[in-house]
Amino acid sequence: MSTTIDLRNLPPHLQAEIGRLQQLQEQLQMLIMRRQQWENELREIESAISELEKISENTPVYKIAGPILVASTRDKALQDLKERREIVELHIKTLSRQESLLRKQIEELSKKVSEELSRLRQQAQQTAG
Repeated sequence: MSTTIDLRNLPPHLQAEIGRLQQLQEQLQMLIMRRQQWENELREIESAISELEKISENTPVYKIAGPILVASTRDKALQDLKERREIVELHIKTLSRQESLLRKQIEELSKKVSEELSRLRQQAQQTAG
């Protein structure tokens, strides 16, 4: 016979931990989305660098500056893109570290909550039996 626990009747500290766990999971989802956005930008930068490296130095190049296109040199555009790539890679690395730490927190808190719920189920079964 399986004993279920009414979540509304959980001790306040456990309700708080479950709420904290949900918050951490939401934060993780946001971090993942932000990291994916940076990874998309990195792919675009890599593609642009690849295309620029295929053309000669004398080929006219234009870059977007707000609502207008501005003339640039191939080498200057490459330099700008490579600098931007470094910044984007740093953001990705930082978000990946944060994601890893958050996953660890979630794992630890999830284990703690599961153990507490298991203990409460056992108590409920002993009381019912």
